[in-house]
Amino acid sequence: MTPTLGVCYYPEHWPEDWWDRDAARMAEVGIKFVRIGEFARSRLEPTPGDLRFDWIIRAMDVLGRHGLNVVFGTPTATPPRWMVDKHPDMLAVDANGRKKGFGSRRHYDFSHLGYREEAARITQLLADAIGNHPALGGWQTDNEYGCHGTTYSYSPAAEAGFRTRLEARYGTIEALNEAWGNVFWSMEYNRF
Repeated sequence: MTPTLGVCYYPEHWPEDWWDRDAARMAEVGIKFVRIGEFARSRLEPTPGDLRFDWIIRAMDVLGRHGLNVVFGTPTATPPRWMVDKHPDMLAVDANGRKKGFGSRRHYDFSHLGYREEAARITQLLADAIGNHPALGGWQTDNEYGCHGTTYSYSPAAEAGFRTRLEARYGTIEALNEAWGNVFWSMEYNRF
């Protein structure tokens, strides 16, 4: 069985007149799948509502002309600066109470409802824009989930989300205390 090869490609990093040459080289060496888009949020929406999908569609056109299948990566791992400005409380908080800063990937808190709404919004907009593109061969919903210890946050949003989840699961504080055996050492809670 011949292995299927894929590669990551970031058209936003390269002059557009290089894309055709790059795609030809990928096809020449046997690449079949090319993942794009996962870190391009600031180029896809430089300011809120200013959607610029034309360039990513052109990149998909070029890749498709060379027989390459595009795996589109939902651009949720790197929220742009405007989103942090809009939701300053969306930054994750580590176990020592330090907020992560803007400027790397996964600086957000998965629990933050504003971040989650923005992630769902851009995903839907992109699905509408490129979901039927002939070069689309797959969709990656996230990139490196859990890398860099970023699945944990000790933020107010994470705490509120956890309490909401517990209440939805157990219904009453008594049911939670019973399920968790909290009578032991008087660890019973009186509220979620």
